[in-house]
Amino acid sequence: MRRRMRTKMICGVVLWASCLAWAQQSEHFTFTKVDLDMLDQVMLVDKKYERDGLVYRDEALTAYVNQVGRAMLPSASAPERVKWDFRILRDPMPNAFALPNGTIYVNSGLLSLLENEDQLASVLAHEITHVTDRHAYLHYRDYRKKMAVANITAYLSNYAPGGSSWGAAIHAVGALVPAMMAASINGYSRELERDADIYAFNKLIEGGYDPREMPNTFRLLERNDEADVQKAFYNDHPKLEDRIRYITALVTSKSPAVVAREVLDERKMRLQTLTENVDREDIRLAILSHRPRTALARATKLTDFHPNSPDNLFAKAEAFQALGPWTPLPSEQELSSSAAKETHGLERKFTHDEMEKQLLAKESGQASLKENQEAADELYRQVLSIDPNHARTYRGLGQLLEQQHKKKDAVVAYQKYLELQPNALDQFQIRQRIESLQRSAGLE
Repeated sequence: MRRRMRTKMICGVVLWASCLAWAQQSEHFTFTKVDLDMLDQVMLVDKKYERDGLVYRDEALTAYVNQVGRAMLPSASAPERVKWDFRILRDPMPNAFALPNGTIYVNSGLLSLLENEDQLASVLAHEITHVTDRHAYLHYRDYRKKMAVANITAYLSNYAPGGSSWGAAIHAVGALVPAMMAASINGYSRELERDADIYAFNKLIEGGYDPREMPNTFRLLERNDEADVQKAFYNDHPKLEDRIRYITALVTSKSPAVVAREVLDERKMRLQTLTENVDREDIRLAILSHRPRTALARATKLTDFHPNSPDNLFAKAEAFQALGPWTPLPSEQELSSSAAKETHGLERKFTHDEMEKQLLAKESGQASLKENQEAADELYRQVLSIDPNHARTYRGLGQLLEQQHKKKDAVVAYQKYLELQPNALDQFQIRQRIESLQRSAGLE
């Protein structure tokens, strides 16, 4: 009993101190030339994302994210030089970050990972605090003294390699405000991140959401879909474990009202319905970023939600085909620290195709390739049994059959694709494939 009372008292003090610190920082913050220079650069970030086509356009989904985000805003008016806006980025890295001007971005990779609206609300409430408490400015003032811009930019390139969709949001603007982009990877100080979590916890209760979903969000972010060491700050395991502990302690001490199961189910349905299209886009981006295991995990979530959707089954088939000689899940050995570092080293030395060739030289790689191709074939044919005119499936099936050296069948599949999509953007490339296959198979 005493231990429980002590926990409540400690949590109460933490909450009071957090609120007091927020009020003092917001009220007494004075802009300096350094801050205004940074703000000018930040305004360019919004414009660059728009210009580069990284902002995901879906009117209903954008309105929904804005609705959830605005419900998490503090009751006070927006701070000076802040205009709230919530946007979605085409980036399969599971991340979210706030610009000090009030624009809050959620990556498609994070949306495709979340399971319900309560988890989305917790992420947005957390990011809101970084804006209201001026964390970006405070971080920038301190960080620019410690690390040269060139060093920060080089550091960012490890997390957002050029030419990849993974980390595209960071790579696109890393040179504009590198210190802030570094913060979007590693987070701010432990104290500032804790303040943001505590605000989110209280705001969830105030908004009728279940703060118990916060630890669930952290657990989702701990998932290891890939065997590499390039992670966004949300994936930092020690930090996540710490956050799970103190939020769980707050749940125990405050005992917030339990949200009715039917309400939670309705919110889950709403989120998953509205994010279905962006999830499929995220799967495509993950495949382009050579992260087929991530793509498969997201596709499996989609087929669990809508098992008879041709588009969802097609996305899963594409993920299996992209796996090639890799297993659907990383092994325990691959996830070990030494193996992860070795994988990271190989990724620096070899291209994806070169690494794939090395795997195919092994019996285990050949076995995985065969299993993945069989799974993809079965899914493609399942799509066609539901929708015989699903054009992209014929293209995917053609690629699969070509890989299996079934040239005549591949030609038939490609021709069916062009019949259904005569104005396809890739029609020229597909016609070239058909001609090449016909020549090599003596079908001309």
